Amino acid sequence: MAADGQIFQTESKARWTTFKWLSRLLIFLAIAIIPLGIFSISRVDNLLLPGLAPADTNRTIHPVIPKSLSKREQKKYKGMQAFINARAQNNAFIALEKKRPANANIRAAFFVDWDPQSLSSLKSNIDKLNMVLPEWFLIDPQADTLQLNIDNEALQVMRKAKVSIIPMLSNVQGGEFDGNLLHRVLSNPQKRNRLLQDVLRAIEKYNLNGVNLDFEELKEATLPYMRQFQEALYQNLHSRGLLVTQDILPNDDNYNIAEVARLNDYIFLMAYDQYYNTSIPGPISEQRWIEKVLDDAAKGIPSEKIILCMATYGYDWPENRAAQTVTYAQAISLAKEYNAEILFDNNTYNCHFTYTDYNKVKHQVWFNDAASNFNTMRFADDYGVSGVAIWRLGAEDQRLWTFYKRNLTTDAMRAQARLFQRLENIPVSFEKPDYVGEGEVLDVISEPQNGRMKITADTISDFLIQEEKYIELPTKYVIRRFGQVVPGKQVLLTFDDGPDPEYTPQILKILKREQVPAAFFVVGINIQNHLPAFEQVYKEGFEIGNHTFTHPNIASVSNRRAQTEIDATRLLIEAVTGRSTIMFRPPFNADAEPTLQVELQPVALSKQLKYYAVGESIDPEDWDVDSSHVNADSIYNRIVRQYEAMPYKDRGIILLHDAGGNRQGTVDALPRIIKYFKDRNIQFITVAQLLHLTRDQVMPPVKNQILRADSFATKLIFWVSQFLATAFWLAIFLGLGRVTLMGILAILNYKRRKKEQLPSAASFKEKVSIIVPAYNEEINCVRTVESLLKQDYPHLEIIFVDDGSKDNTFKNISEAFAGHPKVRVLTKPNGGKASALNFGIAQSDADYLVCIDADTQLKKDAVSQLMRYFIDESVGAVAGNVQVGNINNVLTRWQSIEYITAQNFDRRAFDYINGITVVPGAIGAFRKKTIVDAGGFTTDSLAEDCDLTIRILRKGYIIRNCNDAVAITEAPETIRQFLKQRFRWSYGVMQSFWKNRDACFKARYKGLGMVSLPNILLFQIILPIIAPIADLLFFFSIYYNRPTEQHTSWADLNRILLYYGIFLIVDVLVAVFAFSIEKKKNYWQLLWLIPQRFAYRQIMYIVLFRSLRRAIKGEGQGWGNLKRTGNVVLKEQ
Repeated sequence: MAADGQIFQTESKARWTTFKWLSRLLIFLAIAIIPLGIFSISRVDNLLLPGLAPADTNRTIHPVIPKSLSKREQKKYKGMQAFINARAQNNAFIALEKKRPANANIRAAFFVDWDPQSLSSLKSNIDKLNMVLPEWFLIDPQADTLQLNIDNEALQVMRKAKVSIIPMLSNVQGGEFDGNLLHRVLSNPQKRNRLLQDVLRAIEKYNLNGVNLDFEELKEATLPYMRQFQEALYQNLHSRGLLVTQDILPNDDNYNIAEVARLNDYIFLMAYDQYYNTSIPGPISEQRWIEKVLDDAAKGIPSEKIILCMATYGYDWPENRAAQTVTYAQAISLAKEYNAEILFDNNTYNCHFTYTDYNKVKHQVWFNDAASNFNTMRFADDYGVSGVAIWRLGAEDQRLWTFYKRNLTTDAMRAQARLFQRLENIPVSFEKPDYVGEGEVLDVISEPQNGRMKITADTISDFLIQEEKYIELPTKYVIRRFGQVVPGKQVLLTFDDGPDPEYTPQILKILKREQVPAAFFVVGINIQNHLPAFEQVYKEGFEIGNHTFTHPNIASVSNRRAQTEIDATRLLIEAVTGRSTIMFRPPFNADAEPTLQVELQPVALSKQLKYYAVGESIDPEDWDVDSSHVNADSIYNRIVRQYEAMPYKDRGIILLHDAGGNRQGTVDALPRIIKYFKDRNIQFITVAQLLHLTRDQVMPPVKNQILRADSFATKLIFWVSQFLATAFWLAIFLGLGRVTLMGILAILNYKRRKKEQLPSAASFKEKVSIIVPAYNEEINCVRTVESLLKQDYPHLEIIFVDDGSKDNTFKNISEAFAGHPKVRVLTKPNGGKASALNFGIAQSDADYLVCIDADTQLKKDAVSQLMRYFIDESVGAVAGNVQVGNINNVLTRWQSIEYITAQNFDRRAFDYINGITVVPGAIGAFRKKTIVDAGGFTTDSLAEDCDLTIRILRKGYIIRNCNDAVAITEAPETIRQFLKQRFRWSYGVMQSFWKNRDACFKARYKGLGMVSLPNILLFQIILPIIAPIADLLFFFSIYYNRPTEQHTSWADLNRILLYYGIFLIVDVLVAVFAFSIEKKKNYWQLLWLIPQRFAYRQIMYIVLFRSLRRAIKGEGQGWGNLKRTGNVVLKEQ
């Protein structure tokens, strides 16, 4: 039966033109939102902060202008410079350089565990060192034994860097050297030996490389015993290949220099403290003094054993008082704070300045900086010592590390003269910031910035730094605090991370009932996802602050990312409310007194973006929902305890959370919190009241025409995202429901089939015609007919219809079966598969027909099994069991699984409700009368088998499924051929559904109308259209809801994974059941089910969208043919 045209086909182009313009419009609107957002974000900088007069910053950023030097001071220095120039002319020195030992150029540093900066410097600069001397071995003054003070974190850093670890053994106690303690231990043979053994055991246990003796304040009586100790130590360590080293003070008469040299591998000459804390002010280590003490030491110690120690610190001498030790950073901070001019004394190579403190006390500060250390290292390397060491890590000028690892001999310096340029930048210092004022709202007055200086150096002969001029000192954070509550009279409630559709409305209800104000610091993504909850916050009059878009740690992301996070959230706030905000709270770092860089950086950024950072002082940590200790009681008790612990009750901002996890504890605690403060007559205030501003000043109205577009875009995105989220969950639940339903129906059908009594095939004597339509099937056609002739059903004929093939199909089949009594070979002009089937049916005089594809081979009992079902006169057709016969790659394996777990399994399920919608073209049996009653195969659909099957059901016939009638078909082996086949199937099914849409949801058609056709509509058309978006949303949801420091709750992710996991488990169980009833024993193939679900389905999306495009375009589609390989293997069981 022919038709005038195919379903969807049209000569008019109106449908396609309309679709194209609508698509272009939607794409344009989607793209237009991007520049609209960029433009909207770019204009947020126009907001002005109210309420603060410009801060006086002269004290913190005033430039340093050193006074002019005298003519005498400007003359070239003749100390180290003269020494270097003289040595360079000395032939003996040149020879010494050539013989310098291979282990020279030691770069060592002393490490202490009582200053965190020492560990920080160690981690940052360990690659510049080859030896570290940690202050780890002490003497216990109570037990007179070794006291270990190992820093395990530092130890791991050193081990990873593979540096020599030489711990100091010192007689320091309470910050002072104790000569009495040392004498008591060393003078006692038992204690001395025990100390020795303890040292040896500790070195072995921690895999150290030796020991460094740092004994000071020695008594003369101790020296003989110390010599005995050193003799034993030296012998024991040298036998193990380990080092013995010792620190000595310059010109210390306690030591016999020659004896010290004999008992040590290296001597650390501590060339510093020329002027010290109890002396008059002066340089730490003047250059001529260093030259002198080194010469004195070298008279008794070979220079290759000497390691010259340099100071990286300084002293601050108040007038008429002992000095305090200062690090380089502390010295710079003092100069910055008091606008002092730092002078580089080119006579001593030390830096110094003076200042008067706030108590009118005059101070003199002397310290060593990188220039001081550089010149000393130049002198040491040319002198020929083994290396240098610094006391200590954490106190140094960071510029030191630009050259510390280098060889600074005269010859080496000729190739690195540009090194001096790198010393003109002073790295920023991140020490504790300065605070001005009191309160919990923060404003940055100044931020850290690098300093600058001018270096003058001789880059031709001596390569020494001759002059150093500090032009701009590095600055640190200066924070102004304001917004202080009235002590004991006011508090302020704030809620972070919202809005949340469940908890925010509950909190708003409590606040409204108690008539208590609050500020909500909102997250942009939550505004977008929960727009109604956010609108409720604003409409009920609460203050709104910015808490970034995705809640990142501002200090751990780039400035551009951080600014975009904040600006995007402000844009959303403005678009929804018509107001902006000057209130910001950084995620994770909301402390009202920040001290760390990670806490200070967000505050500085908020000032740049025209916000005030609103801190907090009362934090019950209600965000920690994974802790068993966080509940309503603990939240309430923590707030009360923290507030009552404040001596002056001068802090009052309370931090709570209304989103980000399970916040029921916060909701339950809130009424009790409010009651506690109300009972004590403590007033709840707003941020505006805290700052003495109006609501319009903290949330200024925004009047801009673009705001309407922003508002529209925000709401559009919200509703689209809601639709997508709904579609995602709908796809999950409908998919789960379908798989479950199919499983139940298949089980019921399986049970019915086991009870069903069918006649034997031998009892059925009716003639059967097997119709084989073919188009360009020269590869498979002969083998197909040969397999049909092997059928055990005796009364059959084969009608082979060549539908105008362009290859040798007709020739091959005619030659192979010429004159065969059971085979008739016919040919006709090409008209499509439906016309070929109708032609063959018309040539048959049999009452029963079996229709198969020309690429299909039947097992020998297939026809017999099919015919058994026609004993029931109401049965109009029987579907066979199609299986893939060329499983030779991933694609065909996936198709094989699909045939078993989807197509065949669905037919089993639909068999139970008489709802089979496709008697497959590969194998299906019909009463001829049924086909005639239904109108025959039609040409208006590419899925002629589906269309005919539905029409047969609509005529009231029963269609059964026969699992035992097995047909082996050839599946496409390439993606191209697969897409071609599946396009024909998909497009044909859409045509068949559309043609029979009037039966959908019609109860009179029973299983067909209420289950099968709705199944096609939902699961073969609608859901696959939105499935790609749902997949993307699924992966985005997993990423967005993953537990991180920003999102600590597992609840949302668990829910998503639970439902999707249930869906996959049920899907797998159904697949296992499908394999079992197919009597498949190779269950291992089900392993391919997992990648199939995540890849095969995506290929089908392409097929569906091509089908939709063709349907909308209204073009006709031919039958076409697939390229055959002939790889089908028929295995009889």
